Amino acid sequence: MIHRKITVVSGHPESRNYAVRITAASALAVALAVAAAPYPVQAQDAAVQLNIPRQSLGNALLQLGQQTSLQLLYNTGVVQGWSAPEIQGRFTPEEALQRMLSGTNIAFERNGNTITLTRKLQSQSQLTTVTVVGSADAAAASYIARTDHATKLNTPLIETPRAISVVTAEQIKTQAPRSLEQALAYTSGVITENGGGGDTRMTGAIIRGFSDGSAYYKDGLKQLSAGSYGSWNDPVSELDSIEVLKGPASVYYGQGRPGGVVNVVTKKPEAAHVNSVGLSYGRYNRVEATADLGGAIDSDNKVLYRLNILGRDSDARTIDSRDDRIAIAPSLLWNISDQTRITLRAQYSQERGTPKTWWPSLFVSPAVMELPAQWTAGEPAFDHFNRDTKSIGYAFEHDTDNGWRLRQNLRYSVIDIDYAHVYASAVQADGKTVDRGSLVQQTRGKTLAIDNRIEKDLVWGDLRHTFSLGLDYLKYQERGGLGFGFDVPTLNMRAPVYGQFVPTPAMDESNLDLEQTGIYTLNQFKLGRWVANLSLRHDTAKTTQTSTTQPTISDTAVTGSAGLLYLFDSGFAPYVSYATSFDPATGRQFNGTPFQPRKGVQYEAGLKYQPPGSEAFITASLFEITQTNVSTSDPDHPRFSIQTGEVRSRGVELEGKLQPTREIAILANYTYVDPKTTKSNDPQQIGRQAVQTVKNTASIWVDYRPQQLPGVMLAGGVRYRGKAFFGKSSTGGDYFDQPFTLADAALAYETTRYRLALNVNNLFNKKYFTSTFRGASREAVLSATYYW
Repeated sequence: MIHRKITVVSGHPESRNYAVRITAASALAVALAVAAAPYPVQAQDAAVQLNIPRQSLGNALLQLGQQTSLQLLYNTGVVQGWSAPEIQGRFTPEEALQRMLSGTNIAFERNGNTITLTRKLQSQSQLTTVTVVGSADAAAASYIARTDHATKLNTPLIETPRAISVVTAEQIKTQAPRSLEQALAYTSGVITENGGGGDTRMTGAIIRGFSDGSAYYKDGLKQLSAGSYGSWNDPVSELDSIEVLKGPASVYYGQGRPGGVVNVVTKKPEAAHVNSVGLSYGRYNRVEATADLGGAIDSDNKVLYRLNILGRDSDARTIDSRDDRIAIAPSLLWNISDQTRITLRAQYSQERGTPKTWWPSLFVSPAVMELPAQWTAGEPAFDHFNRDTKSIGYAFEHDTDNGWRLRQNLRYSVIDIDYAHVYASAVQADGKTVDRGSLVQQTRGKTLAIDNRIEKDLVWGDLRHTFSLGLDYLKYQERGGLGFGFDVPTLNMRAPVYGQFVPTPAMDESNLDLEQTGIYTLNQFKLGRWVANLSLRHDTAKTTQTSTTQPTISDTAVTGSAGLLYLFDSGFAPYVSYATSFDPATGRQFNGTPFQPRKGVQYEAGLKYQPPGSEAFITASLFEITQTNVSTSDPDHPRFSIQTGEVRSRGVELEGKLQPTREIAILANYTYVDPKTTKSNDPQQIGRQAVQTVKNTASIWVDYRPQQLPGVMLAGGVRYRGKAFFGKSSTGGDYFDQPFTLADAALAYETTRYRLALNVNNLFNKKYFTSTFRGASREAVLSATYYW
């Protein structure tokens, strides 16, 4: 007698999902009994609303059975190792199943309401398994994300009562950004490249009027910047998507700035992976090779792998500069059983670059704006920025028989920075000689981050409750030094001559240790068409640093979030939400009392719209963020500060992803932000716009894929940034960067075997400046990719 493990998934409300060892005859009897059991009256081919996130195929089938009247019968080995895409919207049960099984080696037979899944025969698989790349309908669909990972519950975006923007894999492929900051250029509420283009040192953003502190999250775990100059900079080729969670996010991640967080999602192993290798050439003699390899190691799809490789040899904009990189990111997914899986991840990157040129302030010396872009204020033989990063970790998942989901995400990472730079500080009276200084930094940062949580979907009568309880821990250790030198030869900025000797300045040692422990609970409630979120977190954070005045900072904080949303049949979903954050501050008041953490509070109201059966997603949001405990001058003790300052940011964001026709996809957004100081002991600061913030930004990207020319893609975009406040002058006036508009373009031809593309940023080579630094010049990249 042959025994097999059979899974039967029933849509009957009082039935259970069975995973037991039975004979083939018994399995047939169980399937017939379940199929014959009474179920709610529902037409077999009627479209129903489905909300199934991207996950393993086995889990997706379980949810499909729960949300429809289908009875699913299959051997668990058939679905082992396969993943299923998101299914969100109105579909017939069979349409949803076809989408789930697309690209797999699984066939199904339908008998009434009973579906039997079997593995395809080899000949059958060869005839029916086809990889389609660049179809006309795929453009708009791939620009739209259905769920997010940033809030940890994988909730559909339409059911999340706060604004979240997602840069999808299709958008990354089409726009071909060269950096994480460029990838966010068409995202509402986000300002990047604030220090000009091509800054290899720091990756950062200003979100809703507040800086993110040059720290972002990778697969839900924090990546901290190292020292004063040097943050993580993951290759875009390794990323599957980029998520921007707007507003305070401490309830999910602990300490952080109030504007929002960026979370990058790396590529994962998939059984139906399409391998690719690519080669590109662009301005500044940029040659880059990439490979994205993966698939199943064994015939049962229990062990899957993914390998991303990048190699780049490139000059940069200024004289004798470079932008070279080697990166490799392997991952391995082991499906230990139907209920248990672990993904091992590793990463290594070596960068050899040149820091951006640093001329005197263009507000004080406007002649700087007329200097050729390739000239540098530094010394090519002295200037360098070298960054080495490596990490190893895993994501462990286990689903218990009684419905609990156990998750553990861990990563240990190391970043090494070796940085030397000559910069110009001021122009002398002759209008051509510039004084220069130097700086050096050598820093190593080590991070251990771990996030543990348990989850379960509970049912309380008509109320559905997704419950999550988590405990996370972060330990960061930084060792290194920073030094400045002032005995650097001057430079004639009208006729620069390089090659002068620059002594290496001595460095002051700086050590930092950070530990943070947080316990949190995340909750989503659904009652009919109402969706509510209610989450709470408690953190303990301790910072030990090289400081004679404040060697240790210890903080505790309670943060939370709450939201309410209503889903209309028409696709509209109005919502309101509330969220808080905390951000530790260094320093002491005159009486020796340590500064309390800066606190952030956001109130948000918005409207989301996802038309049924349409490839579109629109979000409109109004928000107010207030940050308190901001340092301001102590009126009684001028050399000290007190925490009575306050900064408030109000604004509106509009973001739309549309497909008006089968051939056209559109990304459009507009943001108005008014961040200003509302409380300060300096009367001149009250009502003043926050530094490096922009009130008005807008962009539009249009993707056209004519059906008459299969495989052809024409796309282009326009980005507008209003004037940015840089600071006040010595005479009491304000310095503003001038507004600018940039255009980008993309052209591609794609088949199932190859893709040829041309991408151009700053198409018309617009000269612009941000924060006294010159922005990126026009860059064109021609790329070729081969698939198999």
